[in-house]
Amino acid sequence: MNRSCLKITAPLAFVILFSGCVGAPIGYGVQANSMKEWQQQQNEQAKKRDREFYKNTMSEFNNRERIYKSIFKESSLKSISYESVDYNSPIKESTNSFSENSGDESIVKYRRSSLYTLMIADTLNEEYYRTKYVFGNSRLSDKFNNHNIGPYQIIGKAGDSNQAQNIENYLNKNQVAKQLIAKWFNRGKDGSFNMNLVARRGEYNASELDVKIALHTVRGKAMLKDAGEELIGNTFVVVYDFESNENNRNIVPFKYSLNSEITIRAYLYRLVWDDYTAAVFYNDYWLDKNSLESSRKTAFENSDIFKLKYIGNVVIDEHSNTGIVKHNREVLKKFEKETIDWNDINSNQTDAALKNALNVCLNELERKYEEFRTKFPLYSGNPIAAKVGKKEGLKEGDTFEVLEQILNEDGTTEYQRKGVIKIKNEKDIWNNTAEGDWFGDSSKMEYTIFQGQKGKYHPGMLIRQIN
Repeated sequence: MNRSCLKITAPLAFVILFSGCVGAPIGYGVQANSMKEWQQQQNEQAKKRDREFYKNTMSEFNNRERIYKSIFKESSLKSISYESVDYNSPIKESTNSFSENSGDESIVKYRRSSLYTLMIADTLNEEYYRTKYVFGNSRLSDKFNNHNIGPYQIIGKAGDSNQAQNIENYLNKNQVAKQLIAKWFNRGKDGSFNMNLVARRGEYNASELDVKIALHTVRGKAMLKDAGEELIGNTFVVVYDFESNENNRNIVPFKYSLNSEITIRAYLYRLVWDDYTAAVFYNDYWLDKNSLESSRKTAFENSDIFKLKYIGNVVIDEHSNTGIVKHNREVLKKFEKETIDWNDINSNQTDAALKNALNVCLNELERKYEEFRTKFPLYSGNPIAAKVGKKEGLKEGDTFEVLEQILNEDGTTEYQRKGVIKIKNEKDIWNNTAEGDWFGDSSKMEYTIFQGQKGKYHPGMLIRQIN
């Protein structure tokens, strides 16, 4: 078929798109009711094909599922056993570093928050397999360390009014807080811990973090406290719940219709790591390869002191005036006035829209909850610029504090505020929402420009949003 034959106006395109077939029997004297029934049949058939495709074909390409099965070979969604988990296995992860130029020796180190994400698994939902695949292959934002401990699904009903309680029950039953701690300290099958991950993410000298030695020196205690405040205490869990407002049992992940509505609610939790928890862990549970005491191993396994604190949630739907959601809606309005080649629109764009929506949730959680806000480095001091943009939810008028990271003699870290910068105009924001999807052309500018005192800031200083 000639590709030009598929160029049609937007109103008709939407009818054809949702019918699931280009060859709709239009113009053959079909009654309105018959046409409606035909469209419903075509739509149901298209949904069935999609469901079977993601269930049978794409499941083996789910990255999170592969990781989960490699760790929990005999577990199921209903029964998870951490007994044989070895967190001491080497895992490659990106470094917490920034340099204005590749190969630069003067690389600035900075510390990220760590994040573990899960989703509500409504297994009765006809869009469950698509959602599971897209979520399982979504790349975590570079603003966070990936603190994935394996399981990524919580059985439940999408949009349940008691979802927060459902999530809390899961977290407590599976002792998720304890497993997050076990991952931080690379707990092996023999129960031993080490500080390798803490040292790597915090840019500490691993030999100085030997717990048995550190507990008996002023510098050692200071570094352990610093690691707790800077790293372990900034470990978060986000659980996504997807619900369609059009159909209580049907998820419609940002379909390309101005009339479709989806609600995504993201629940935020923070790992509790205070002085009491740290003292009990280091004094009563800590053991390494050189001192495998079974009593300490058992004490950790039987402990119940590790907790996750509920912070709050955000709700994102297609009417939200935020970031990518707003951008998608504006594009669709533009499409209504233009001729579209719908041969270029397929399920890949639906998947991309859902992935983008996950980023929107994280952005709004940062905006709403100060303790979840991340720090990231300046790319340039003249102009004042950073490699973040609309994908991270930046808006005209957003204000940031500029921080200089100071390393004290005792090995601890502090941050000194050097000033405040602001996004003055919408045109100064890097449009990085377009990369890798259909929403528009990528911006030629690869950073966002801020207004502030000239000559005061330099690459590698950190910025954090304050409004």
